[in-house]
Amino acid sequence: MTLQRFITAHPYLCYNALALPVSWVALSSTPTVASVSLLLAVLILQTTTILNRDRRQIILLIMNLAVGSTLATISASSTALSSTASSLTISVIRGAIFSFIAFIPLAIRHTITRQASTTVSPWLKTAAFPTLWAVSWMLFTNSNPVGRIGSWTPLTGDEGYRWLREYTGFAGIDFVVAGWGEVIAGLAGLWLQGSADEDVEEVHHNGHAHSEEEGLIDHPHNGGGGYGAIQNGNQQQPAPGRPRSKSTLIFAIILGLLSVPSYLISPLPLPVYSESTTPVSVACVLPPHRSPDSPKTPLELMILETRAVAPRAKIVLWPESAVSFRTSTERKEAVKVVQETARNNKVWIGMSFEEPANNDDKEGGHRAKLLRNGMALISPDPKQPVVFEYFKRNLVPIAETYSHTPSHNNPPFATIPLPPPPSLPKPEKRSYPRPISLTTSICLDFTQPFPSLPHHPDIILAPARTWHPAVGLAMASLAGARGDELGASVLWCDGGSGAVNGVYGYGRGNRGLLIEEVGNAGKSWVATFGVPYNGGRDEERPKTVYALAGGSGALAFLAAIVGVGWGAEKIFERLTAGGEFEDGEGHGLGLEPVQQLGGLVYPALRR
Repeated sequence: MTLQRFITAHPYLCYNALALPVSWVALSSTPTVASVSLLLAVLILQTTTILNRDRRQIILLIMNLAVGSTLATISASSTALSSTASSLTISVIRGAIFSFIAFIPLAIRHTITRQASTTVSPWLKTAAFPTLWAVSWMLFTNSNPVGRIGSWTPLTGDEGYRWLREYTGFAGIDFVVAGWGEVIAGLAGLWLQGSADEDVEEVHHNGHAHSEEEGLIDHPHNGGGGYGAIQNGNQQQPAPGRPRSKSTLIFAIILGLLSVPSYLISPLPLPVYSESTTPVSVACVLPPHRSPDSPKTPLELMILETRAVAPRAKIVLWPESAVSFRTSTERKEAVKVVQETARNNKVWIGMSFEEPANNDDKEGGHRAKLLRNGMALISPDPKQPVVFEYFKRNLVPIAETYSHTPSHNNPPFATIPLPPPPSLPKPEKRSYPRPISLTTSICLDFTQPFPSLPHHPDIILAPARTWHPAVGLAMASLAGARGDELGASVLWCDGGSGAVNGVYGYGRGNRGLLIEEVGNAGKSWVATFGVPYNGGRDEERPKTVYALAGGSGALAFLAAIVGVGWGAEKIFERLTAGGEFEDGEGHGLGLEPVQQLGGLVYPALRR
């Protein structure tokens, strides 16, 4: 028995055996484009078989995916809470929920393919799933408390399509991934159909089917949506033609063309010193771990470390919850101390802190004891000691939601006058001070799209505190993606255990970062990078398309891609009309060279 016949004879065994290890690899904390595309290809084949034959297998499929996603993140998820059992239970539940969300567009795809076989064009059938996939995840991740964390959206390996972020956000990446999944599934289906065609010929020759093992899976590229031959009682009927083959080819061409702009973008970061950039030196303050018997308070340690890095930086950021205050009076006193440090060193300091949410609440109860995480940007100007304040909007479920309260205010926006670097030649200092626009968000806030800002930000200050390197890398990647969406650099300062730190986002080259250090808790760092400079003109940098249009722009982009493919299909039909090979409706497919090549390659694959 060949591999093809074994798969088509035992689809449940084969697809379940594939789904678990592939999901284990694909659904890590930082999924890749290739692994998620492969997983979707397997699920397209599997769900089509399940929905055609035995829908009871749906529960097993979702359980399979939930276990695979849990295994992929077990190192990080097992330490999320104080109890390992509770952590793993929540991880499995989360995996099941996300797997069910992933199943919905797959089920709708099957319905469209099967029920709309005569009313919907082959291209629209092919493009339906990638569009549904992108829209489903956009709606779900924008409305759940953890956003993109745990979703199936790739965070790495998307260099060929990273340019899409400033136009579509994550929706464009999701569309591309599902598109490649559809293409791979189509190729696999054509390969499997070779076995089906041989079985049909054998049935016609002998007049009967030989065994139950000759039952075949559905093929998504047949007119009726079936894979291979169609079962009709004990007799198998020949499969119809393959009108969607050309649609798959068109889709593969479009996906390839979408990667072309990435080759036109420099893989290097923006130059630090040039006529079109402003050099900015930033620092992340990570003091050595404080021992319980240390005579110095956390605030004193942060001040000492800030003074150490201040001579080399103009913007200094503290990690999330770097210091804690018990009352508003304590915070006011701390601001005075920090402002004095900022004034003496001529730097701006992002003071991240934790404090009671209701300092003046005289009522008792649980609410009076809730905390909040905040960040205050302290200025060297004594006339305006606090540039802005911000409090965390998205809390970590369970770990923070029972003890903290979220803010409902949008991120602030401010412009600071950046002085010239000391080493800059005197003639070049005449264009200083230069305006640098800043905004901020804290850790889990980056799992959700950024709210609308009044102007284009240059730098996003991002204090964070994660509990595991895998989580830290995922969050840093998400923060970088938000920077790409807004066209801003992201100063990611993570004070967690084994944390990931760096400058991510726009202008950081194709890798998306300027500096990245793993496991550097207790080691402060300084980086200098360039942000775009308009030569002193009054006009501001324009916002990115995604910053202006948000999800509406993403939907318009997806609609445009679908429209281009539909037009290409119609042109293809006209150009190839009258060819030897037709799609069942008299339309030539123009696939003679492809079939000739297949006639040479297919026997070799069979052997």
